[in-house]
Amino acid sequence: MDSRLGDRPCYEFGEFRLDANRRVIEEFAANRRLLLPPRVFDAALYFVRHRGLLLSKERLLAELWPGMVVEENSLSQVVSLLRRALGESRRDNRYIVTVPRRGYRFVAEVVRVTSRASERAPGSPTVEVLSFDHWSMSSDDERLAAGIAECIRHRLAGGRDFRLVVPAAHGHLREGAGKHDALFRIEGSVQRAGPRLRITARLVDATDDTLVWSQLFDHSADGHFDIEDKVARRVATAVRNVVAWTARQSA
Repeated sequence: MDSRLGDRPCYEFGEFRLDANRRVIEEFAANRRLLLPPRVFDAALYFVRHRGLLLSKERLLAELWPGMVVEENSLSQVVSLLRRALGESRRDNRYIVTVPRRGYRFVAEVVRVTSRASERAPGSPTVEVLSFDHWSMSSDDERLAAGIAECIRHRLAGGRDFRLVVPAAHGHLREGAGKHDALFRIEGSVQRAGPRLRITARLVDATDDTLVWSQLFDHSADGHFDIEDKVARRVATAVRNVVAWTARQSA
């Protein structure tokens, strides 16, 4: 085991947590474990430990089948099974990018934590997702704003390093929230200009209203489900990164 990673290394990426010691990958939103053959798990672990690097096929073959002679087709099958388990198609490229004739690159953001964090402490940060504002009279925009917030809640459900709380009526913070925990608030807005939409998502430290993270999403007005998934996926990653950073600073 790599001593630099602490006693029980874990890696979080997208909506997944990989525990190197327990040799499991868990999906946050679905609250389930992925059932992976041992070599597919080994490939996932090697990818996350070398995030952003171009890994040649020769290097991967040597790491996954040490001392053995195997064909490249075996590596292709392992990568294909891993992509399928992560819900990624070959053209999706959220996690694994194929570099033709050279190898593969793992491109998702990876946060390294310890598996001790998987047991949620009583003082874990609280995260609340408020309803997004919509600045038009369109009922479609109203449904989209509500759908984005609900999709973010779905992707954050089951997070073990923070507590996800249900918003009070009308999306306002409850009285007393944030007095005892390092509470974060997710909010945003939906704007329309003809056939185009601009969605703003923000992560705010509710103890002092400091803006921690923000991102704009420009999108055509069609394909609401695609918009919801895109925004929710990015917000969920930002929340986990910020919570992990906060935990490291307070350790």
